[in-house]
Amino acid sequence: MSAGSRLRTVVADTSALVSLAVPRADGGWEGGDPLQYLLTSCTLLVPPEVVSELKDVAQYRDIHAVAAGNALAARDHYAVRDPYELPDAPDSRPAFGLDDGETDGVVLANAEGVDGLLTDEFGGTNFALVHAALRGPRIVPTPRLVCDYAHNGYLAHDDARALVERIGRHRSWEDSPYVAQLLSGLE
Repeated sequence: MSAGSRLRTVVADTSALVSLAVPRADGGWEGGDPLQYLLTSCTLLVPPEVVSELKDVAQYRDIHAVAAGNALAARDHYAVRDPYELPDAPDSRPAFGLDDGETDGVVLANAEGVDGLLTDEFGGTNFALVHAALRGPRIVPTPRLVCDYAHNGYLAHDDARALVERIGRHRSWEDSPYVAQLLSGLE
């Protein structure tokens, strides 16, 4: 994140982990590994539902399945925590209007008081729903995280641009005004 707002603890949802694992799943990619950057730069927590969703995605036969498998293979580098077993969490899953993995991610982020919730939600109504449900942690869209790696000197700007574009081709980010604005900040 931007200077002075470094992510030390983060909860990630399924889509964010798959997106960050896409470059290594894409056989032609020889650049940096954003999933590895995340796993080595902060403490990552995920709810069990995210692991379950990753397993579901990994059963398909496409790049997203390979990426989900890569995220699962990195399991020793993140903690899985059930948000509903924590003292500051509700007893059952609230109805935020999000899928179960996103909802559990929000609940875990709030209960653990982490710095941010990493998600691919940056367009449409789900961004607003996630933002409204968070009580302290900030929402961190995946392409923003990659661009912030460049702004903070972990990646060259050209490398961050190439990563976002590579991920975007597989994750339908190409026509996103949000992503275009982030990329313009790398020039």
